[in-house]
Amino acid sequence: MLKKFLLLVVCVSTISSLYSQSFWFGPKGVLSFNVQNWDGFERDPYLSINGDIFIETHDEYGRGSLYAQLGFHTRGSTTRVNFFNGGAANQSFQFDNLVLEIGAKQKLTSQANAGPYYIVGVRGEYTLGTNLSEYVRFQSAYYPIDDFVRKLNYGVTVGGGWDFEFSELIGGLIELTVNPDLSNQYEQPPIPNVINPFNGQTVTLRERKVRNLTFEVKFGLRFMRKVEYID
Repeated sequence: MLKKFLLLVVCVSTISSLYSQSFWFGPKGVLSFNVQNWDGFERDPYLSINGDIFIETHDEYGRGSLYAQLGFHTRGSTTRVNFFNGGAANQSFQFDNLVLEIGAKQKLTSQANAGPYYIVGVRGEYTLGTNLSEYVRFQSAYYPIDDFVRKLNYGVTVGGGWDFEFSELIGGLIELTVNPDLSNQYEQPPIPNVINPFNGQTVTLRERKVRNLTFEVKFGLRFMRKVEYID
């Protein structure tokens, strides 16, 4: 994944050279509002703080740009469960993903370094780890297990934001995006004779599929690598 990102950075840098020989780069801090669909049922949201690094072509005429970014994002959801012994607890299911995203950015004004914009992108995600091992102690297949986690997933990103110009070479941004997955984060076949830890009854678990949907607020800094020819 990292090799692919570095190759993509080289490609974006090359595209940048074709336009203005300058490009933007920098970090983004991300507040993620994560929800998951479990076989048609929405779990409670899970909040996470994440980060990205990005590179973006620069067009001095403000016609638009291409971007690529690599980040670490925790997807997941929470639920409150009541056990048959009278106890209750909030439980979260977390998936730590390395996210590679590429897309296009279109300014809504003619200003090159500031103003509103919208973006459309595609994502590829690789799951580095989960917290599902925390639930092995219940010794019940009712809980998801790492064996059925899909390591590779993909989705789309749509949203918009605003670029701010602090100086010619430094700026900031605020961005709002919606990030639905098009693949399942978790896929488990039907499992018979499972003891439900919440009521003690034996059930057959139907096929379980989990899909991510994330709403994100991003704050970032933009630094320009500017190339000028001097005669």
